[in-house]
Amino acid sequence: MASARIEAIGLAKSFPGCPLFADVSFLLDRGILAIVGPNGSGKTTLVKILAGLLAPTRGTVRVEREGRPLSGEERRFSVGWSGPDLTFYAELTARENLEFFRKVAGFPTFFEDTRSSLAAVGLGEAGGPVEHFSTGMKQRLRVAFARLLDPAVLLLDEPMSGVDAAGRASVAGLIAAAADTGPVILAATELGELPAPTQVIELGTQGSDPGGDRFTDPQRGQIHIPR
Repeated sequence: MASARIEAIGLAKSFPGCPLFADVSFLLDRGILAIVGPNGSGKTTLVKILAGLLAPTRGTVRVEREGRPLSGEERRFSVGWSGPDLTFYAELTARENLEFFRKVAGFPTFFEDTRSSLAAVGLGEAGGPVEHFSTGMKQRLRVAFARLLDPAVLLLDEPMSGVDAAGRASVAGLIAAAADTGPVILAATELGELPAPTQVIELGTQGSDPGGDRFTDPQRGQIHIPR
């Protein structure tokens, strides 16, 4: 992962009659930011906003790579995302799926690119069509997809969901390596499901009230996000 940083400034998202969160701000250039909260608190929505897949109701997301602000297509290819709703072609192998996605993105396909992505999550020897994969193997394939284009920023929604102990070790190793050199953002219901973060955003800590969101920086203590 290249030198990068991601910054959120006053992010808020609401749907008609359903405010999710408000005034979420952070700056991350290395390490792990964890987004945690109960179901329906807006974790997946926030991750998709950071990935550029959804627009916020208000606020701004800035991504820089090698000190240069990115926008449009450059930003899209510099952010690696995976989430529970990411699906693959059931009749293709894991390698064939990743090769297909590289081609669709306009990148040349080399065996080493897909092999290293799969090996990083313990799927280097996985063969056969994806339809025969277990839930945990499919989840690891999602993580491999996220790192396929050597992104500057890694965004993983529920990366450990359904993954067994061996798979968790592989995914945790990938996350640790990425966090050593750049920003990694993870989302989960419980903080204990994730590798130790450097920053934490807790959504929906007071039921559905967006005023219950909190931001934690271990070096500065807990900070209540202003409204």
